[in-house]
Amino acid sequence: MKKETARFWKTMLIFTAMIAVIDITVGIVADRLMDKLPDYSGDFAKDNYRLHRLETDVVILGSSRGCYHYVSRQLSDSIDAYLGKHLSLYNAAISAKFANSNSCAAEAIIARYHPQLVIWDISEKQLCNGQVEDIEFSSPFYWKDTIVRRYLDNIGLKERILMKSSLYRYNGKLFRIVSTIFSPEAPNDGYESKRGSKIDLAKYNKEAEVSMPLLELNIYTLNNFENVLKKYSSAGVPLVIVCSPKFRPTDNNKRLAAICEKHGIPFIDFYDTPYFNDHPELIYDANHLNDDGAHVYTALFFEQLKTYLPMP
Repeated sequence: MKKETARFWKTMLIFTAMIAVIDITVGIVADRLMDKLPDYSGDFAKDNYRLHRLETDVVILGSSRGCYHYVSRQLSDSIDAYLGKHLSLYNAAISAKFANSNSCAAEAIIARYHPQLVIWDISEKQLCNGQVEDIEFSSPFYWKDTIVRRYLDNIGLKERILMKSSLYRYNGKLFRIVSTIFSPEAPNDGYESKRGSKIDLAKYNKEAEVSMPLLELNIYTLNNFENVLKKYSSAGVPLVIVCSPKFRPTDNNKRLAAICEKHGIPFIDFYDTPYFNDHPELIYDANHLNDDGAHVYTALFFEQLKTYLPMP
C-alpha cells in the first residue's frame, strides 16, 4: 500500500513538473511573439497599439459601434478645417471590447501621454455588463502592463491565481497572435465600414414592441468607468462620452448621463435619433450604421463636438 501511494505521488510530481515546464515554455515563446505584433493587423495588434504605442492628438475609443460609426478621415479633416491646424487622429475602438477593456485602454493612454481629446463611444447597457471577456482579451499583456494586471486582478482571487499561468493567459489566443504577425500590415486610421443593410423591418418592428427591462449597473464595470472619468478630470485631459445611434432603441442612457454630469464630463447622446430611426437604408443592423450612415453620423457628431475641441 505504501509503495502504491509513493508511486502515485511520484507520478503526480512528475506530471506537475511537466505541466510547469510546458507552461513556462509557452509563456516565453508567446511573450516573444507578442513583442513582434504589428500596429494595424487585427484586434490583437490594435489592442497592443492603443495600450502601448498610440500617441495621436485625438483618440476614439469604443466597441464595434465606435469602429463602425466614426469615419476617421472625415472627422479628422473636419477638425483640422475648424481649428485651422492639423491634429492627428486614430480610431482605437475594437469590436466586442466594451466598458472594461476601454476603461483599461483609457487609463493606459493617459498614463503614457496626454492627448488633446479623447472620444469614447459607450452606451449605458455596457455599464450593466459584468462579463469580463473583453478585458481578458488583454491577458497576454498581464506581466508587461501594470494597468492591465490591475484590471485582471480586480476581477477576483480566482482570476488573480489563474493569470499566473501562461497556458491560461494565452488559451485560445496563440493561433490568432501568430496569424496577426504574418498578416500583411496596412497602416490605417482605425475606421472599419459595413456595407448594405440587414434590417428586417417587419420582424424588427414586432420585436421592438417589447420594452427592455432596466438592468442593474455592474459594480466592477461601473467602478472602472468612474475611475477613468475621475482620472481624466483630475489630469485636465478633455474626454467626451458619446453614444452613437442605435436603430429604434427601447432603452436609454439616463443613468449614464447622470454619471457623466456627476464627474463634470460632457455627454453627447445620439442613441435614439429620429433621423436614423426613419432611414433604415443607413442602418447595417439593429446596433450598427452602415458606411453611408457612418458618414452622415460623423458629420452630425462633429457639429456637436465643436464645443469641446481644443481651440488654438
